[in-house]
Amino acid sequence: MPLEQPIAMRSSRDITNNPDWIAEQVDRLLGFEVLCKLLTADPRPIPPGSLADKIGVYKGYSHTILSDIRTRQLNG
Repeated sequence: MPLEQPIAMRSSRDITNNPDWIAEQVDRLLGFEVLCKLLTADPRPIPPGSLADKIGVYKGYSHTILSDIRTRQLNG
């Protein structure tokens, strides 16, 4: 009877570790984080590094989003 591979050594089929899947889901993941903040009435800002880790993007992504929002507001 062959020995099974330990769980820690098995290949992961967790889709959330797939960079392509993360890239497709960034908006949804960001929306979920904002929703959680609103539902818990937590007034503290989400640190950019923490947000980046939660949604799988680079640390400056939150700055990019805020810049895009400001640009859209200025352009009407």
